[in-house]
Amino acid sequence: SIGRLLIFVNPNSGYMKGVKTFNEKVEPELRRKRIDYELIVTNSVDHAKKVVETREDLINFNAILILSGDGLVFEVLNGIFNRQDHWELLHVLPIGIIPSGSGNGLLSSVFASRKFPLKNPAFTNKAIELVTSDTCMAQPVNLIHAQTRDANYASFLSVGWGLMADIDVESERWRKSLGSNRFILGALIRCFNLRTYRGCLSFREHSLTDESTHTPFAVFGRTAAEKLRDCICAKPGTSRKSRESAANRENEDIWLTAHSIEGIPPIDSPLPQENWTVIEDEFVGVYAVARSHISNEGPMQPRAMMDDQRIYLSYIRKRDLPSRTSLLKMLIALEKGNHLKMDFLKWVDVSSFRLESLTSGKGKIVLDGETIGSDSIQVSYNIVILLYFWKRTKNILGINLQSLENIVPSLH
Repeated sequence: SIGRLLIFVNPNSGYMKGVKTFNEKVEPELRRKRIDYELIVTNSVDHAKKVVETREDLINFNAILILSGDGLVFEVLNGIFNRQDHWELLHVLPIGIIPSGSGNGLLSSVFASRKFPLKNPAFTNKAIELVTSDTCMAQPVNLIHAQTRDANYASFLSVGWGLMADIDVESERWRKSLGSNRFILGALIRCFNLRTYRGCLSFREHSLTDESTHTPFAVFGRTAAEKLRDCICAKPGTSRKSRESAANRENEDIWLTAHSIEGIPPIDSPLPQENWTVIEDEFVGVYAVARSHISNEGPMQPRAMMDDQRIYLSYIRKRDLPSRTSLLKMLIALEKGNHLKMDFLKWVDVSSFRLESLTSGKGKIVLDGETIGSDSIQVSYNIVILLYFWKRTKNILGINLQSLENIVPSLH
């Protein structure tokens, strides 16, 4: 055996073909490549999260493999963050993806960055080929910190409120029958039954130089425990102020001291006046991305790189929208990236932003496609990063987790 994987399959994602894909395509390749595995078919929401939170032997695997969409990746990632040893695991335990969900934005962004196919069956077949390669390496993807008044979250993809979030949440009822096509029907309904929400959007514009100084490591050959012996996993410092102000939010000290810039207070503290722009208005929607793609259709933000140090924030104010037809044209234009030409869609590169709904109980905030049950959120780029796999021949695979060089000087 060259290694051992912990595999999660969501039987209800997308067209509900996850188990079939594993049995017919993935398992034979694992056997052929001499890769051992433990298979867990999830049976409820947060099943995978609870597994990774409580398993004492995670460190004995080489990596985690997920057959699902972005939702299960979000579960697993945040399950790891709820462990006491999360900081160490983030440096040595990769995560790989084989797409079987209706939303596959993370893997689509990875594939697009290497010009790999985004349409099935080539999309899935390529992912299987790469995730079972014995020459997999881990490379960086930036990770963002999302904070509500009740919790801290690790996020890798997007934050939505208003139009795009409504489409995502309300089309969920057609997941089984329409798969990814549910978004098209949801978009049509929402455009012609338009809602607007009053909110306050505050942001600090991006001013850093994007740099990437990361040392890749092989996924197979050594377990996470063996890699950990050679890994310097120094945690960020702690802040007495954050410890006193947010005792109810896990990992507060780690997150607030891991931001890429100083001076970002917790969500329940006032924002500094300097360097922050504040817009209070009636919004059609707010949507921020850390990745180029939010699905395997066209790019949401083509400029987004896998490991740059910024968040791409967009918003539409009611006053700027010419008509509902214009909004529908924008959503159609998403497939080819032509939505960027729409004047009413405003974009700004930020290091951090805070969004507060001023319409109580209306408008769900969606994080990486998951509803988080909060009417306010603060999002910041930080020095914790997510990694994807690739082959030594410079082909890609999936993902993994690590921190920047100033926190972890050496991975070997």
